[in-house]
Amino acid sequence: MRILLSGLSGTGSTTAAKRIAADFHLDYVYGGQIFRNLARERGISLEELAESLERHPDEEMEMDRRLCAAGRQDNVLIEGRTMGWIFPRDVPTIRIWLTCELPERLRRVEDREHHARSAENLLRREASDNRRYKMLYGIEENDFTPFDLVLDTTNLSVDAVVEAIESFVLERTGRGVMVNSSGVEGSHSPV
Repeated sequence: MRILLSGLSGTGSTTAAKRIAADFHLDYVYGGQIFRNLARERGISLEELAESLERHPDEEMEMDRRLCAAGRQDNVLIEGRTMGWIFPRDVPTIRIWLTCELPERLRRVEDREHHARSAENLLRREASDNRRYKMLYGIEENDFTPFDLVLDTTNLSVDAVVEAIESFVLERTGRGVMVNSSGVEGSHSPV
């Protein structure tokens, strides 16, 4: 099983990815951590790093190459913003994109970060990301055609998001009843 899970900040992609990886016993690779580690190493903010990568696209492409290499493993869940678009099409993969209305995303990010400028910083970082991804890979920010599932999380609980994704994955992989990480039997099958 190989899952690529993507979404903008505040869509719940990281929370869902961790739970799904645990439930399916998949290795979890978080592309955002590579990005955060690089910012920390350089002593700059995430927004500054995003803007720096616009001037140094080779660094961005190297991070993406590493994520793609990790995604070639069996039994892995890769969470990374560009993966659904750039991961090789000849490798069997389930590609999932999470969406969420902007006001709700901003609320979630502010609740998580407790920072007065978190909304402004988020929008600044996403604008830089969109410019880079368009320049490097030709990604149009609202083109979700590479994805097998696009799920709007605006009005969904984390449990509902995880259930929807796991149901979709099990249907796609032909599996039936699953016992989740809390030991409760669901409407799926063991993975």
